[in-house]
Amino acid sequence: MTHKITWLFLCLLLLVSSNSMATGASVENISARTSAALIEKNQSNPDFIILDIRTPGEFSAGHIDGARMIDFYAKSFAQEFRSLDRNKTYLVYCRSGNRSGQLMQAVNKMDFKKVYNMKSGLVDWVGQGFKLIPSQPE
Repeated sequence: MTHKITWLFLCLLLLVSSNSMATGASVENISARTSAALIEKNQSNPDFIILDIRTPGEFSAGHIDGARMIDFYAKSFAQEFRSLDRNKTYLVYCRSGNRSGQLMQAVNKMDFKKVYNMKSGLVDWVGQGFKLIPSQPE
């Protein structure tokens, strides 16, 4: 049921974005290794955002250093995603690439400057030997 609701939000996101006469995002699917190089290259770039779209529980168990979380399954996801600054560059990831892949279908219709999708998610990231950091207790 949750997946159907999420898909409904993505469809709504597509509808809203297509009505805004957007010209389309520059979307690129990349590997974990390429993602790590991109993160390294943009370490001090305030216009480069790492976006984790997993659940809060998944995020707190471990995420890429510097990542910002927006829960793909949250009711507020579409609104939060639409409110992002479209002039910034985003690296989006989830656990396996499924959720981020679904999101890229919607992003393609939006006017974002550049969006990178870590196509195999954290499964590939960890498999390549890259580290995750746990969330700090508040």
